[in-house]
Amino acid sequence: MSEASELKLNLITAISSSDQEEIVASLLYSQGCNIIYRAITLDGLTKFLSELKTLVSVLYSKEFSSQAELTKLIKVFKQHNFIEIDDRFDPLSLISNLAGITRPALLQQLVRLDNLVTVIGSPDSPGISTITNHLAIELSASLITSNHHNLRPLGLSKVNQISASELGKTLEKFGKDQLIIDGGSTTSLTKMLADRRVNAQWLSQSINCSRYLVYIVKSGENGMTYLSEFISDFNNLINAPMLICVLNQQRFDRYGQVIQKRFNDLASSYPMFALPYDIGAIRAMNSPQSKFKFWRNSAFSNQIAKIGNHLK
Repeated sequence: MSEASELKLNLITAISSSDQEEIVASLLYSQGCNIIYRAITLDGLTKFLSELKTLVSVLYSKEFSSQAELTKLIKVFKQHNFIEIDDRFDPLSLISNLAGITRPALLQQLVRLDNLVTVIGSPDSPGISTITNHLAIELSASLITSNHHNLRPLGLSKVNQISASELGKTLEKFGKDQLIIDGGSTTSLTKMLADRRVNAQWLSQSINCSRYLVYIVKSGENGMTYLSEFISDFNNLINAPMLICVLNQQRFDRYGQVIQKRFNDLASSYPMFALPYDIGAIRAMNSPQSKFKFWRNSAFSNQIAKIGNHLK
């Protein structure tokens, strides 16, 4: 279990700068923390703490109020933990400080599982679910999707639909069986993790539990733009899962070779795989087993096998 994935703390922010507050919130959400209140005024914070029946940590900036008022607040509510956030705060030190705080007993601890892989992709990347289906067959894995997931292509593997609130504890029921989560598409990882809606909660828990994160982009200009932004964003995460980059629908003309080079340059720090455009691979998911076996000799299936070997 990673240090960051153990946090799951109830937190309050009292930061005067909205830009800094957003940076801190993105970091906290990416590490599985729960911000239960964002204070705007000292009176609002005092009222909220007065009515609170559980222990929390308050992340505050010295500009939020006067030093005298902050000192009084901390003294009155000394049962809570107060952490000052300055302009040059260190994300790693903050996570380390939070990791040393006793977690509320009733909160679910998320374990990073060696047998769990999450597959996501850029918004313009078709085939995320199709590739997930093929990987599930290659790894003899159980497929997991959210119960709010849109319609996805059928495959030969059983699909288990799980809600975001139940994901952490439900994963334990699968034991050591290989698991793959179809996480759908996302643009900015940290912004998505800072979102408090259901889809963001699902993605946050999936990533915090997974050993590997597979990111898929379509071969093209948009795909390379998304990949560049994603990798830059991914590097901000602390104790993130191992990343694998996949170029989908690769073509072999001159333009395709240019895209392939850009993909290699952008993802050079991570394991990379390229899947050729293969309509037969898509059709094979719903074909009889005899036809499916014929498809498995294709270049597409060979690359799927290579990704599968890396994930084992």
